[in-house]
Amino acid sequence: MAFPRIGGAGIPLNLSSGLIPNYSGAPPVAAGFTNVLTLLPSNTFVLPGGTYMVGPGPYTSLQWFDPGLNQWRTVNADNGYVNLIIDSDGANFRLANLTGTPVGALITNAGTGYTNGIGSAATGLTVTPSAGASTWVPVVGGANNATAVITAGGTGYLFAPILIVDAPPAGGIQATMTCTISGGAVNAVTVTNPGAGYTGIPNISVVNDPRDTAGRGAIITGGALVASGTLTALYPSAQGNVVTAVPTFTFSPASTTAATAVMNFTVTGLTVTGGGTAVPAGSMLMALFGAILTGTAAANTAGPIAGIGLTQPRPAWIQPSITGGVIQATGNIIVDAGFGLQGVPTVGLVSSTGVAPTAGINITATVGGTTDTSWIQRI
Repeated sequence: MAFPRIGGAGIPLNLSSGLIPNYSGAPPVAAGFTNVLTLLPSNTFVLPGGTYMVGPGPYTSLQWFDPGLNQWRTVNADNGYVNLIIDSDGANFRLANLTGTPVGALITNAGTGYTNGIGSAATGLTVTPSAGASTWVPVVGGANNATAVITAGGTGYLFAPILIVDAPPAGGIQATMTCTISGGAVNAVTVTNPGAGYTGIPNISVVNDPRDTAGRGAIITGGALVASGTLTALYPSAQGNVVTAVPTFTFSPASTTAATAVMNFTVTGLTVTGGGTAVPAGSMLMALFGAILTGTAAANTAGPIAGIGLTQPRPAWIQPSITGGVIQATGNIIVDAGFGLQGVPTVGLVSSTGVAPTAGINITATVGGTTDTSWIQRI
């Protein structure tokens, strides 16, 4: 299939001026549009109606809008330099440079005594970050318990069927479940995500695996809702401004609630206080260790939006400036700033000879966001 040419000297991208209202931040170019789009950190750009081949930059995510849950969901969490073909209705796909901003939160203490619902107005719970001015949606109650009821196991299943749980009200988190079979019948159900914000026990649809034309008759019903009055999900509705450290949260009313922001950092620089000795020429610096959030999620909190699986961290690689076997404080080149770093990473030396110096290296990374360029081709 051939792609029509849409770029070139003096040839703007043939898109409506409706692009501008959907862009957060300064327009991507001074006059007109081309097939090259540059986004500053925290900026987003909604694609107008049409079919496109999109090449997100290494720090930009392609996201689609889930109208049922009223949330943006990321398609290319690993930012793997892969061109993607999408069909936009003018509101359902966007490019988002979320580097340097929070993308979610790990709830470690769900608190008590809140009003069930979705959002601050419904729950009476406000969540304020210490920096960045991001805005957050708290979800209280409405989680599915860990048990689903097998009303009928069915017969003749060759493969475990797919379980689809009804969505909660807009802004909640949809529950997910899986099942196993034995002797052609469903014999066990696992709740992989309890969801959040449900107001009643959801229906569960049993859908045959595409390879299975024989199985039939299984009926699965949900168990009771749990976690009433406790925080079951917390996510940003707007990323706010770029920050250079993980912000903390203030909850009002406070209860015992605690959560840690899940960040999407890139490496923006290095501070070298010890350059080591006898560092082999051609060695590289890598920043990743310590950049994946650790902690235990509180019971009945919804994932992955309330967990650590929101990004697939990619290490940052830096070409150090080495003189006389010592890494210098200046002249170091960031080859790849990394992506999805959930905290400030530790910098380590990858020796070109396989023998790394064991003392004298003390290098720390500074983090934030990275400006990025993507490509858009109308099909």
